[in-house]
Amino acid sequence: MASDLASVALFVGKLVLTVGLVALLLALPGRRNQEQSGQKSFLARMLELLVFYGLVGALGFAFEINMGNLFTQTWEFYAITLSLFLVLGYPGFVYRYLLRRPKPKRQPA
Repeated sequence: MASDLASVALFVGKLVLTVGLVALLLALPGRRNQEQSGQKSFLARMLELLVFYGLVGALGFAFEINMGNLFTQTWEFYAITLSLFLVLGYPGFVYRYLLRRPKPKRQPA
């Protein structure tokens, strides 16, 4: 069990570095294509969803390994957690597409 301060600080440092790197990598394509219409394809949205699901799963595994033993999981575990990930993400979908007003189009300069 990792209970000393150095181990916890190392884990938190690795976690912050990983999350920062992933956020940077996910933000770069959006910044590069900022002048385009901003519409993503279905494939890009599904890939983004799976990447975030993998990140949340990796974070969970990192916590599990840091606290003790790693438990093996079968496909049922991943099917249920993916379903929960989609259900718990629904409020963000409602806010993004149903409640928020669209941004006005920019006029070319």
